Amino acid sequence: MSIPVNISASRGAGILGLSKWSTPVQEFLKIMGEDWCIKSGYEFPVVEYSSVMRWGHAFESAIIELAESKNNSKIIDREKLFEKDFISCHIDGYYNFSNPKFITTRTLHEGKTTSAFYFKDNFGIPGTDQVPIEYQIQCQHQMICTGAEKVILSVLVFPKMVDEWESMGWVADKNISGEYRLFKDKMEVNPIEWAFILNDMGYFHQYEISAHPELQKLMIEKYTSFWNDHVLTGIPPKPKSYDDIKALVREPVGTIIADEEITNLMAEYKQIKQELGSSGNLSNRAEMIKVEILNYMRDKEKIDDDDSQDKFILRGQDGKRLASYSKNKKGSYVFR
Repeated sequence: MSIPVNISASRGAGILGLSKWSTPVQEFLKIMGEDWCIKSGYEFPVVEYSSVMRWGHAFESAIIELAESKNNSKIIDREKLFEKDFISCHIDGYYNFSNPKFITTRTLHEGKTTSAFYFKDNFGIPGTDQVPIEYQIQCQHQMICTGAEKVILSVLVFPKMVDEWESMGWVADKNISGEYRLFKDKMEVNPIEWAFILNDMGYFHQYEISAHPELQKLMIEKYTSFWNDHVLTGIPPKPKSYDDIKALVREPVGTIIADEEITNLMAEYKQIKQELGSSGNLSNRAEMIKVEILNYMRDKEKIDDDDSQDKFILRGQDGKRLASYSKNKKGSYVFR
């Protein structure tokens, strides 16, 4: 079996189960590749190139110029690839310090953009290592691959969310020369101009992430288990979300008989859904139960049943229908 990609820095938090935006199943499917997913009957996760990504790419060079100015150092080796066994990363760059204080320290540059709303709730005091866990993992991953001792994480904060800027008519895109610019009507602005204005307004911050040997050791152990147990075997990790289930079960067929534990969970699920809305802790509990029940249905041996074509049906020990996983009128699979 040919494996097209390694475990990259951006996949680390998802693989470790520490990401708000991804799960081990989703990262597994990305690593295995679209052709393998199609052959195996799984849904390949398609990542939309969003406006947030586009604005982030537009400001990459601007953040580097700000970081160079703040640290009195050039940033070299931009987008250089590093590989170590089945782990890899593309770095944003290395600081080429001339200051004797830093000469013995290999320091990476990592640049990010975010909104003031996200920054306020997810970042700590500048100059510390108080950054979102996804970024902490990404930086430690890069240091594993490169042997660097430190990452300076530079964060450019937009006072408004990207969607708000775009609703005002601003668009981040490449011009005819292939350079990123900000466009509004007939106006074309270099993102560097915006970045330095935002810096003067106090919207540029830096964080110092030092190598954490114990954390890196645990990460390598988890990565190794993930690689050996899932990537090399082609066996997906245990689903963590409803989206995971939908990606792994593309054409459900069969009737499953629930054991006592699943029957009790189904009763709890129905009670929660009857009494509560779609938010709150109990709603989260209902989502967890749904995933556990669907995972049970996916794993258990199915029996022949004329009623269970193109769907999963869950029945109790008495034969009573408890739930199903089938297509709705829009053609999407739903649990009900």
